Amino acid sequence: MLIKNNNETAISIPGALKLVGIICGCWAILTVLSATLAYLSKHPDFSIFTTYLSDIGDTSVWPQVLLNTGVIIAAPLRFLVLALIVLRLTQMGAGRAFASSVLIIGLISAIGTVLMTAVPFSKAPAVHKLGILLYFFGVVIFQLIIFFKEWVLKPVPKILPILSLLLVIVYFIFVSMMVLLEKGIVSRSAPVIWEWLAFFTSVIWVFAQSILLGKIPDKN
Repeated sequence: MLIKNNNETAISIPGALKLVGIICGCWAILTVLSATLAYLSKHPDFSIFTTYLSDIGDTSVWPQVLLNTGVIIAAPLRFLVLALIVLRLTQMGAGRAFASSVLIIGLISAIGTVLMTAVPFSKAPAVHKLGILLYFFGVVIFQLIIFFKEWVLKPVPKILPILSLLLVIVYFIFVSMMVLLEKGIVSRSAPVIWEWLAFFTSVIWVFAQSILLGKIPDKN
């Protein structure tokens, strides 16, 4: 990850991206898995078709502590991964406008993550819902920007923009289902599976982006 050039030591962006991305993905899995296991001890009826991640985060003691603490730690870590991806794509030809727009929207999304995690639905529903909207719509927007940019950059494997587009679709469906839930059109359980799919897809996206972009040789 460290490169020595003319007696100076610099950080390799591909190496840093690969390392931080793998750490971030593993942390996300560990956080949700540990919180889910803690939740299962008193809620044997748990199902990814009926139990929201926010339900786990709103359960007293260990499920809440494990999930909420883990997500709050993951938010800046995920933003760091995003920043490294932006730097890597900039090395490959993405412009400054691309970098600025993705980082600004990514920061807003990260703030939404903290809001919806730090403020449980049972305590302040309006703030929790605002956090959800900021996070999920933020992801949809910056993932679309990344999709279009990665699609036209020749060194980038096509599987990466395809995963970005898949993430956009899953997140958009989840947010749409939540809107329909608010209007009483669908049942409470209808959006649940899409929230879990959003989580799994986002973890796959982090691993894929970090590992594949990290494998492309650094021209520097």
